[in-house]
Amino acid sequence: MEPQEFKRQLVELGKIIADGIAYFSAWRNLTVADEDSAQALNRYRGLFLPAQIALQSQALMQFAKVFDKHSKTISLRNLLTAANENRPILTPHATENELKDIEQKINDSDSLLTRLKRYRDTHLAHCDAIVAGDTSLPYGEVNKLVEEVKSGYNSLTKGHDRSVTSFEQLACDAERHTSEVVRIMREERDRAIQRIKEIDNTILDGSQTF
Repeated sequence: MEPQEFKRQLVELGKIIADGIAYFSAWRNLTVADEDSAQALNRYRGLFLPAQIALQSQALMQFAKVFDKHSKTISLRNLLTAANENRPILTPHATENELKDIEQKINDSDSLLTRLKRYRDTHLAHCDAIVAGDTSLPYGEVNKLVEEVKSGYNSLTKGHDRSVTSFEQLACDAERHTSEVVRIMREERDRAIQRIKEIDNTILDGSQTF
């Protein structure tokens, strides 16, 4: 692989990761825990429930792409393989040990990545009638994987041309904007409840004049 092609694929991979982080952050903040927010969103569950499912599915799909082993895909695995095969040209600013460290972190997540691929293949890419094997994806493990994706990608780009990408602002924007929508929905529900109370009080006051 030539350096120009390596760079192009790094940029494309960065876009995949950025999309995954945006979807994941928005989904996380739509999955509210407090009762008031949950009830507020449930008033429009025809929108917010499909949105939660779609955001979760797309986030998992993007992160599955990051670790795809197929030789024709753009993935962290494949770019790392290319870097290991031609480190002086493709990642001149990285040592052999630094590339091994990225690889080791991927290997340490092998169980989760196996389940993620199985989930993608049986639920997202198509729906298998029979699913053989564990497809559980606990939030804590996925959240940890997201951090490792960012770290591994930046380690590779830093080794290539000393550049790094800040994904934090993207995540913060998605979280802030989604939380703002939840707040607006909660306030709208509170106003609706207040209007009902005022109507009930008016009716009650009217009945007491007889």
